[in-house]
Amino acid sequence: MIELLKVPSLTTIQDLGRFGYQKLGIPVSGVMDDYSARLVNYLVGNDDNAPLIEFVLQGPTMKFYSSTVFAVAGEADIYLNGVKIEPWQSYWAKRGDVLEVDVLKRGVYGYIAFAGGIKCEKILGSCATYLRAKLGGALKAGDKLKLGYAILTKKEGKALPDEFKPEYPNESEIRVILGPQLEHFTKEGIETFLSSPYEVTPNSDRMGYRLEGPKIEHSEKGADIITDAIPLGAIQVPANGKPIIMLADRQTTGGYAKIAVVAKVDVPKVAQTRAGGKLRFKAIRVEESQELLRKRETLLRNIKALLEGKLRAYKIKALGEEFVVFTEV
Repeated sequence: MIELLKVPSLTTIQDLGRFGYQKLGIPVSGVMDDYSARLVNYLVGNDDNAPLIEFVLQGPTMKFYSSTVFAVAGEADIYLNGVKIEPWQSYWAKRGDVLEVDVLKRGVYGYIAFAGGIKCEKILGSCATYLRAKLGGALKAGDKLKLGYAILTKKEGKALPDEFKPEYPNESEIRVILGPQLEHFTKEGIETFLSSPYEVTPNSDRMGYRLEGPKIEHSEKGADIITDAIPLGAIQVPANGKPIIMLADRQTTGGYAKIAVVAKVDVPKVAQTRAGGKLRFKAIRVEESQELLRKRETLLRNIKALLEGKLRAYKIKALGEEFVVFTEV
C-alpha cells in the first residue's frame, strides 16, 4: 500500500481506457499518453493495461507501507528518501520509504507504475478515472492506494534504453488523415490548416486541446453537422475557425465539422504539448497511419521482450541511417 502525502496537481488513476461503451455515451477516457504509460508498466513487469498514476506537470509525494518495485515516466527530478534517482528506471521501495516527484521539465503528463498495478474497483471493466461523470475521482493528500500482487524478483534495476525514451518537444509536426467532413471547408481553409502553425491554449484539458492560429474557412455548408461520432484525435472546427483536438476524455458524439483526425501514433505528441507550444499538421493517407501504428506496436512488443530479457538490442548503420535491431537471447 502507498499513502499520498502531497498532491500538487491533478493526479488520477488511469489505465488504457473504458472500451465498448461509447454507443451508450460513455467516453473511453484512460491515459493521455499511452506510449509512455505502457513503457513504464513494462519497466515494473506489468502488462499494458495495468492501472497506474497519471499526474499533470508535477508529481505527488508518497509513502510506501509495503515493499514494491516502481518506476516513473517523465523528465523530472525524482527522490527516494531524499536521494536523487532516475526516471525510466525501476527501483525497489521498502516499507517506510518516501518518493518525491518534482515538476516535469518537458511535457504535460507523467506516470508512476507499481509492480502488480494499483488495486481498484473496476467500473465497466476499467479503472480509468473520468471526472466529468464521477467515475473515480482526483487523488488527494491522505489517500491510500492498495497495490496488486506481484512476484518482485528481478524487476528492479531495469532501465529503458535512451533510444526508446519519448521526447516531449513543444513544437511538433502532427500527421493527420483529412476528413471526414472536408466538404464543410473551402480549399483555402484546408490549405490554411495544413500550412499554418497552431498554438495550444491554456483552455485545454483531458477532453480536448483548443488551438489558436489562422482562422480555418468553412464552405457554404458551415461549421455545424448532424451529430456524428468523435474518434480519438478528431479535429473539430467550430464557427470561429479555431481547431479543437479531441483527446482521452472526449465526448462520444459532436456537431462540429471535423477537418481531420490525428494519426494514433502522434496523439501522445499532441497530449504532451504544453500551453504555448506549437503544432503543424501534415496530411497522410489512412494506409500510412495504419503502417505507422503497426510499426509502433511491433516496437512496443520488442521493448517489452527486451526488458523481460527475452530479446537483446543493438544499433547498426545502413545507408547513412542508424537502426535498432532486436535479436533473440
